[in-house]
This record gives sequence, C-alpha cells and structure tokens, in this order.
Amino acid sequence: MNLLILAGALLAYGGLVANGLSIDRHYADIHGRSKEPAPRLRRRYRSAGWLGIVLSLAACVAARGWHTGPVLWCGLLTAAAIALALLFQYRPALAPRLGWAGAMVSVLLVALHALA
Repeated sequence: MNLLILAGALLAYGGLVANGLSIDRHYADIHGRSKEPAPRLRRRYRSAGWLGIVLSLAACVAARGWHTGPVLWCGLLTAAAIALALLFQYRPALAPRLGWAGAMVSVLLVALHALA
C-alpha cells in the first residue's frame, strides 16, 4: 500500500474526529455531560478538521493523480466516517486519541514517502 494512501486515510479520520468534537453532543460524550467546547476551542476543532480533510485530499491526489485520487478520497472518507461513527457510539473516549495519533503518524508517513 502506498504510504500516501495510508496518510490520507489517517488524515481523513483525524479531520472527521476534530469536526466531530466541535459538536456539543460528541464533546460531552468524551468530556462529561453538560459540557460544551468554548467558542474559541470549537473554531480550532473545526479549522483542524477541515485542514485534515483537505490534506487528506491532497495526499490521495498525490498518490493517484487527479483521475482517481478524488474517488479514492471519497472512499477513504466513507471508511473513516464509519469507523468514527462506531467509535463515537461504543468507545467515545478512544476516538480522539486515535485521531491525534493518526495525525502524527500521517506526518511521519509523508516524510518517509518524501525520503523514498
């Protein structure tokens, strides 16, 4: 598997996690009931989420080109959304930890791809 495709998948998941944490319900599932993110934190989550999703698209296009990269990206977004929906349902505290770890690993994968 191409390292950029794996990086794209991890960035898509991380972006969806960050966007999910900007929603009151998901934030409260992780940080306790009746808690909601501060407006500044909510904007940071949304910005990080959209950045992850856009970088995921860039990784897919870099891996497969403009002909099949966006199609691959849609598939990765779908798989990441399914994984995230299941984690938010059954193990909500694990979802953000995996998102941050995935973002860090994706940076490492892009660096490894650049060196290869």
